[in-house]
Amino acid sequence: SMRFVQGKTVEQQDVQALLKIRDRLVKSRTALINEIRGLLQEYGLTMARGAKRFYEELPLILASEAV
Repeated sequence: SMRFVQGKTVEQQDVQALLKIRDRLVKSRTALINEIRGLLQEYGLTMARGAKRFYEELPLILASEAV
């Protein structure tokens, strides 16, 4: 007994594709932020967690004499 499923509209497929792309971008951004934070920790520099705090603190760290 095979069940039939109604196909998705083009709009539904577009939204689903955009959500998947956004999810990948967020995961990639998080991985990059974590990698940079880890590298900075090796030099004794710590940063708060979270993307917003990262973008606030990174310019200050790069401008400091510690780098």
